[in-house]
Amino acid sequence: MDKNTIDTDVRTIIDSASAAILAPRPGECLVCYVNRQLSEFGCNGTHRFAESFRDRTAPRATAMLERLSRMGACCCDCEMFLNAFVLVDRPWITSMPFGELIGTRLGSEDLDELRERFGISEPPSTTLYLCCRLVRRGSTQACGNWTRLRRW
Repeated sequence: MDKNTIDTDVRTIIDSASAAILAPRPGECLVCYVNRQLSEFGCNGTHRFAESFRDRTAPRATAMLERLSRMGACCCDCEMFLNAFVLVDRPWITSMPFGELIGTRLGSEDLDELRERFGISEPPSTTLYLCCRLVRRGSTQACGNWTRLRRW
């Protein structure tokens, strides 16, 4: 096998793996998608994940960034969680095996707060996942896990 063939094979594997990670899941809402991507890759000061979601699932939602800006998420993806959306009192959090397939793994820094806030009684070593409650195809709205944070 020559070097060019190996390079091509490696590039194909990397491209397909990154496409799977970055693709919105069927029925996943904008806010759950952005939350999942931010927990994996962090914020770079832009709306890269919100725009990616729109381009892949709702290309006709041309006013989405303007709407997010009015909610307080004017500059980047992470502002959605600082100024626009918060978890509802009873989000769909699971420790079941399918959680890894359909949910976002909750980081250790979030777990103590969530365990106390939502009365989660799972052992501390249990991995918990926030699972999207799903929206219709082409929607850029939040699912039932999120509520608008009223700024004023």
